Amino acid sequence: MKRIKFEYKITLAYLLVGSFWIIFSDKILSLFVEDTSITQAQTFKGWFYVTVTALLFYFFIKKHLTKLREAEKILANHKRMLETTVREKTHDLEFANKMLNATNQLVNSRNKELKTSLENLRKTQQQLIQAEKMASLGVLTAGVAHEINNPLNYIMGAYVGLQRNYETDSFAENKEQVAFFLDALKTGIERSTSIVQGLNKFNHNSDSFDEECNLHEIIDNCLRILQYQLRPEIKLNKSFYKKDILIKGNTGGLHQVFTNVLINAIQAISAQGSISITTRKSRGKALVEIADTGLGINPEHIKRITEPFFTTKNPGQGTGLGLSIAYTIIKEHKAEMDFQSELGKGTTVTISLPLK
Repeated sequence: MKRIKFEYKITLAYLLVGSFWIIFSDKILSLFVEDTSITQAQTFKGWFYVTVTALLFYFFIKKHLTKLREAEKILANHKRMLETTVREKTHDLEFANKMLNATNQLVNSRNKELKTSLENLRKTQQQLIQAEKMASLGVLTAGVAHEINNPLNYIMGAYVGLQRNYETDSFAENKEQVAFFLDALKTGIERSTSIVQGLNKFNHNSDSFDEECNLHEIIDNCLRILQYQLRPEIKLNKSFYKKDILIKGNTGGLHQVFTNVLINAIQAISAQGSISITTRKSRGKALVEIADTGLGINPEHIKRITEPFFTTKNPGQGTGLGLSIAYTIIKEHKAEMDFQSELGKGTTVTISLPLK
């Protein structure tokens, strides 16, 4: 059943009320007034007034209700559009959220893979450093054996001399000779101890970069264990800073750095030449320069000399890891390593380390 519009309801209600008023007021009036013409005129006037005012009331209400209904329609359309937009945006957000979750899962998975790869790379790097250290120790073995042989000869000679004096019971008569033998024993023992200590420091394994490191002591240890490789035709020049240079770092790592650099300098000199080691302080840095007068490095190669497995040496003379690992260790010390070289004139390696 079709509903009657609001303006019609209002108008009909007004007509009904007006009609009841006219009818009943006329009846009440007829009880007191007997003039029929007056009663009829009043009735007509009442109906005319009610009809006109009802029409005016109808058009006035209809006009305003029409605007209100149009506004309601517009509002309803906007509401439908808003609901549609909200549904679409909600769907888009749900889809975007699903995509974001999927992306997050992918990123988390990639992060885990990256962490695993980095950990494996770190382990491999440590293994390479240890392997290069063992290779360097292999190179040093012959030299160390020769170096230890000399003090052992001192010790053995002193032992034979002391034994001879002991057998002839002539210690008292040969005090000077006995003193000489004892001094030889002391020298041999100190020399052997020094070499062994140098090797121990070279082979020192620690993850700490907060150890007190004496650069002069480290360089001297490296020179001591490389003494056999320093051929007579190679002149060694040392120009150390007037005081010990102390830094925070990794003792074993720095031994490996300077040993590798010195081995390269020694091997670069095919005939006569020199190696100069200079230490100094500058602007909060400890600078170590190791310069050789060897063959020099081709400009095309100098940018690659710290790459793993890159080498210009003949097969069997190097692993190609020495300078790469030395460079890695220097970077772990938040330090710098610079190479300057000229073919036929030599190479200078400058290592810059933060002071303690």
